[in-house]
Amino acid sequence: MPIINDKIIYEDPHLIAVNKPAGYLAETQKKGERTLVDLVSSYLSSQTGKPEEAYAVHRLDRRVSGVLLFAKTQEALNGMIALFKQRKVNKTYWAIVHQAPAKEQTKLIHWLTRDKEQNITFTHPEPVENSKKAELAYQLVSEADGYYLLEVYPFTGRTHQIRAQLASIGCPIVGDYKYGYPRETPRKAIALHAKRLRFEHPLTHEQIDLSVDKPNAQLWNSFEL
Repeated sequence: MPIINDKIIYEDPHLIAVNKPAGYLAETQKKGERTLVDLVSSYLSSQTGKPEEAYAVHRLDRRVSGVLLFAKTQEALNGMIALFKQRKVNKTYWAIVHQAPAKEQTKLIHWLTRDKEQNITFTHPEPVENSKKAELAYQLVSEADGYYLLEVYPFTGRTHQIRAQLASIGCPIVGDYKYGYPRETPRKAIALHAKRLRFEHPLTHEQIDLSVDKPNAQLWNSFEL
């Protein structure tokens, strides 16, 4: 696991945010697996000299990198959960695809269903039984060596939403074999990065704007940003 101190991008008495590396879990899914919640909790404990607990405010898939926010207190957690539910958190992602989208920018609306056993999300053009509405917008930012960088703005927070919705228009994210990208050398990461998170602090009411640079990897570095 990385040393968490050099991944911290923001901290106040209520919240702490890190630049999550791809390949690490935010929260425990099986016993004995150390996660970013554990690392942030350990960091907070080392600062106060007593046991502290961090709470994941939202989720990023294991193979996704970028801004990940934690609450230090239950009050802050409840406040952030309310903001996410009210769609008052603005999220920006970057995604690299190998197929140019038909439109350089548009809004996508689907209804999603989940197969929890296979951990996969299916898109539908109309509502179906047990489906949930998913909305996002994207715009084409850059092209390099036959790859395309999209800036994505999800308006809802469904599991695998960006991955499934982009795949549904013929643009699976590079490395995302689960959603149709051709298999090649196994990758620790898919080319999806949580670039920015903006919201009004639930307790101090300050405007918080958290952003991180693109991952330092060959594919990402082919884009001049």
